[in-house]
Amino acid sequence: MRAMDSFRIVWRNLWRMKLRTALTSVGVMIGTAAIVAMIALSLGLKENAVKSLENFGNLTELNVEPMYYIPEEDRVIPDDERKKLNMEAVQELKKIPGIAAVMPVKQLQAQAKLKVGRREGYVELIGVDVNESAAYRKGDVEKGSYLSGSPQEVVIAYDVPQQLRDEEKEKREARRSSVDARNRRGASMPPDKGGGAAPVPLNLVNKAATIMLTREYRVDDEPKYEKKELRVRIVGQLQKSDNGRYSTAVYVPIGVVKELNEWANRSRGDEMADNSTRRTRETAKQDAFEFDQLTVKVESREKVESVVQALKERGYEVWSPARELETINKFFFVIQLVLGGIAAISLLVATIGIVNTMIMSILERTKEIGIMKVIGATVLNIRWLFLMESGFIGLIGGLTGLGLAWGAVEVVNYFGSAGGLMENLNMGYGRGGEGEAAARLAVIPGWLALFAIGFSFVIGLLAGIFPAIRASRLSALQAIRSE
Repeated sequence: MRAMDSFRIVWRNLWRMKLRTALTSVGVMIGTAAIVAMIALSLGLKENAVKSLENFGNLTELNVEPMYYIPEEDRVIPDDERKKLNMEAVQELKKIPGIAAVMPVKQLQAQAKLKVGRREGYVELIGVDVNESAAYRKGDVEKGSYLSGSPQEVVIAYDVPQQLRDEEKEKREARRSSVDARNRRGASMPPDKGGGAAPVPLNLVNKAATIMLTREYRVDDEPKYEKKELRVRIVGQLQKSDNGRYSTAVYVPIGVVKELNEWANRSRGDEMADNSTRRTRETAKQDAFEFDQLTVKVESREKVESVVQALKERGYEVWSPARELETINKFFFVIQLVLGGIAAISLLVATIGIVNTMIMSILERTKEIGIMKVIGATVLNIRWLFLMESGFIGLIGGLTGLGLAWGAVEVVNYFGSAGGLMENLNMGYGRGGEGEAAARLAVIPGWLALFAIGFSFVIGLLAGIFPAIRASRLSALQAIRSE
């Protein structure tokens, strides 16, 4: 029997029992719709939970520090056993599978001011390894370019221009405003309500700037102050980030911060010391130079958990919102199992319905089965026909159930958005953003749709195994003689 003939016979039998086929497939439809809708809801909630974590920082960037305490052993790690954040640690981290890049970070241990023209403001000076950080920081540059390695080049964070103020200009405007206010009161004129144009964002890229530091030292127990200025050029500005930790950062090559730290922490007495002794001390510092922090870039969000585990095994502590991913994944996996299990009960009932329908079909078509055997149909042909019939019943129910689930998900998302449910759940992260998709309470990914269709078809096939075997075992002569 050819495959096309089999499909033609199956379709004719299903069409002949339209009402029975429809009623039987309704059970599969309800079960499939319930499973898809509930899993879609859990996936949507999980996706929004992950988005909430991303508001606190990039989930593929991990801040690595030495581990000071082992909770499992209830033991504080001694200083001689504690990991050191030096170049040896950088090379060790690079060998961990899943890590794309390692960026050493050294912060200035003093207050620094950035001055551009007449504007100035306090900033956070951060030294980075240019070669290591360029691997993934170049994509974050909004204006200009990234560091090339020159000590006279800096890259600023997005919020730095808003931190710079022209204090003299502000004082003049304040005095002018107070004078105008007195004149208006004297002339009984209504106050000016403003309405002028919004201030134009300050563009600092490709402009000369000065980094200013101040250190204190003592002479005869009297405090003295000394200033140091470093002339630089702002070559780039990073994109706006939801992570406010480094919102006022100015990035420079790590060697610059190292030199500025030594200057800020060195007293006048140290400068007057013997040159050879100072060189020996500086050489020792160079050999034992440690970073404040190592920032690790993970290849993808799926590899974050394995990378975090590998870092902990090697004696490092990790600070990142991604540490909560493992807890979120476990929680929503349990939710999916519970919701899917509840919905699977309806599929079990639907399976029993398919078995009942196929057995009734055998009783009604006993003579037909006997005739097919007499004219040459094999046992496999008979089993194939009944398996395909039950499989198509499951497939019809799966397709209609998927459509029903899609409609239910759209309704839930509409009312969740229109009714403010996303805001009440603190999940309205993506709403209204330009070029950003709105947050959805439930989502049906492609793999879930394909799984639902395939699973419903398999359910139909499994339900038809017993009826198909029973039909193939009928005696041809007895089947023909039956009324």
